[in-house]
Amino acid sequence: MDNFEPIRWRYSHYHHHTYTQFNDPVDFEIHVKKPTDLIVFFSHYIPFSGFLFFKNSLQWETIKHAFGVTTDVMKVCIPENERWKCRLSAWSHLSIWIISIASSVYFQSWLPVLYVLLPNFYGKTLVMLMGLTQHAGLREDKRDHRYTTRTVYLNPVLSFLYWHMEYHIEHHMFPQVPSHNLPKLHAMIKDQLPPARKGLLGAYKEIIPALIKQAKNPDYQIPLSVPRNA
Repeated sequence: MDNFEPIRWRYSHYHHHTYTQFNDPVDFEIHVKKPTDLIVFFSHYIPFSGFLFFKNSLQWETIKHAFGVTTDVMKVCIPENERWKCRLSAWSHLSIWIISIASSVYFQSWLPVLYVLLPNFYGKTLVMLMGLTQHAGLREDKRDHRYTTRTVYLNPVLSFLYWHMEYHIEHHMFPQVPSHNLPKLHAMIKDQLPPARKGLLGAYKEIIPALIKQAKNPDYQIPLSVPRNA
């Protein structure tokens, strides 16, 4: 549904967990770069806005990989002997997209593109509403995930839809723990973590003012209370 090409994502996500919020080497999975472009940030919540910034999208990157372009993310994250797999996988994704569009035209129905190609564009609001709480506004270039990553308490419905990824510090510290066990992990180590934000409202009360400040002053940092004895 996100149209993630899996070979690229496997390596870039490993890189993301290793260099969370780093500028050198760059973390390719951070949506909010400093200084903050507030127009781009708020566009993330608008359905179909992905078409306005298509050249920054993963879909455009997949198209480039399919046609042999060696992108920055490929150079930094993907070993040379694995890049052909990425290009082959990109071609398979592009083929599916073309077939979906052709099927919609042939059958004069929106259903193929509605179910295969467009979920990432019209479902953007819900995904980004929760996903941007992960790192937005937090520290950069620091190895300690407690400074670069945020845990948020969500209600049971949103938590289920989000696969418990709101326990995001825990996920970054112990990425092999299955998502359904993250609440248990949180209960075990929460005394060693910054206080979790209460709900999306609690998270965005911190995020929005911080990003506005970082648009003018990229060096601004959200003050955090991190246990020193952890």
